[in-house]
Amino acid sequence: MKRFKKAIAVMLSMMLLFAFGMTANASESTEAASDQAIKAESEIQLTTVNEDVIKRLTRADKPDSVTSSVYVMQENLNFKTPETTSLKRESISSLKASPMAALATASSATYSGTITQEGGTQFLYPIYLQPGELLQSQLDGPFSAQLDYDLYLYEFDMTTGDINSNAIDASTYGTYFNNYEQGAASLPENVGTRNTAGYEKAYAIAVQAKKGSSINDPFYLTVDTSSSYDAYEPDESAFHAYNFTFSTGGSSLNSRSIHSGIDNDWYQVTIPASRNYDALNVKLDSVSDGYGYKAEVYGALTGNLMVLLPQTNHNVSLNTGTYYVRVYTTNQFSADHSYALTLKPVLRAGKVVITGYDSSKNGPNDYPTYSYGRHYRVNGSSSFTVKGVVTTTDNYPVANAPVDVTWLNQNWSESSGNRTRTGTAYTDQNGVFSVTLSLPPSTGSIAEYLSGAISFTHYFDLTGVAAQVRGTSNIATDVVYHFAYSIYGG
Repeated sequence: MKRFKKAIAVMLSMMLLFAFGMTANASESTEAASDQAIKAESEIQLTTVNEDVIKRLTRADKPDSVTSSVYVMQENLNFKTPETTSLKRESISSLKASPMAALATASSATYSGTITQEGGTQFLYPIYLQPGELLQSQLDGPFSAQLDYDLYLYEFDMTTGDINSNAIDASTYGTYFNNYEQGAASLPENVGTRNTAGYEKAYAIAVQAKKGSSINDPFYLTVDTSSSYDAYEPDESAFHAYNFTFSTGGSSLNSRSIHSGIDNDWYQVTIPASRNYDALNVKLDSVSDGYGYKAEVYGALTGNLMVLLPQTNHNVSLNTGTYYVRVYTTNQFSADHSYALTLKPVLRAGKVVITGYDSSKNGPNDYPTYSYGRHYRVNGSSSFTVKGVVTTTDNYPVANAPVDVTWLNQNWSESSGNRTRTGTAYTDQNGVFSVTLSLPPSTGSIAEYLSGAISFTHYFDLTGVAAQVRGTSNIATDVVYHFAYSIYGG
């Protein structure tokens, strides 16, 4: 930002020197060129590193160690116990259901355990599911960068006491710590299934230590069953993400809900090389925001490492490739509330234009003609609003684009604190931005005599304004008169 302000100040100084070199008897039609884009260096990179983004997650079959562990443990299976003896029931604070969801039948429980050998497996069984019910399970931890545990879901044969050898769902992310509001953590592993049969079924969940093990670092396994959920379930992990296509103007969906504290809805988006945008605006409706719902964007690296991408004003910088959007809750949930998820490209800015000004003392139409041409005039020690629009090269409005505005009066020294004023705004859906600055007094460095039936001498400064789309070379500049005072008959 310091480099940006310095570059803008230098550019405006050059523009003002050019204005000072104009003839003193310039006519009303003599104006300084203000629509020429001036390139400036920027430290901001709009796109992620291309070679780091993997186009697809790698879904591997379950390792032999999980299958062999299942068969070794078959003779020890117990139909009557809700958990294996190696797992401990935890009483921890959980997310809360909204009053709207009070009538929905649901149950949730959290268990903890440890695995002492790499490749080892812990099981939770049997978990009973009535016809039409949904089973979801989430694995959190162990919270160590040196450990990597995976989650598997199996059908359990209640007649024979066998666990079917083929997993019906699996979550196999690599361990990669992201920074969340709740703290640093790797993305949890999630699996799920619906009982589409007309009779009760049972299931088994397996936690496997793919890399490392620890007798001291526990994992936490949460199991949730529910009879109220949306028609797209289950899609608990990015491996089951639904394809989300969106138009240039953006697209929305409002037919899904978060019905439990561990419900994860996943969407896959593809960014083509031919795009005219470098960022995507990912936003939920205000009611869902109030519930604590989150919409996050992830990139997949080698080894299924899920990297949370940063957001600024809901904008996420993207490159060509495939990305994954996760919707979940950090606080409240309701099966009866449909959230609205909107994905809208932040179109690539082709140009920025300053369309007008306003101020608390001068209004929007104060454009006098002094010796330096016809320009807007703003009184000292007043508010000063710069208005403009950002569009693509073919004049399509660019929404959600950050615009930095700088005002410069080089008659003030840098040490005075009055030399520059800066502000930032994001464009609206029509590409329009508005930035209001609080200006210092004018030094009144220029005196211009205006003859007439009643003569005056006006004192003002010649100042400059620049509006730049952040991270680009798209800049609009203009000259503004900074008025000090007038003397009658001077």
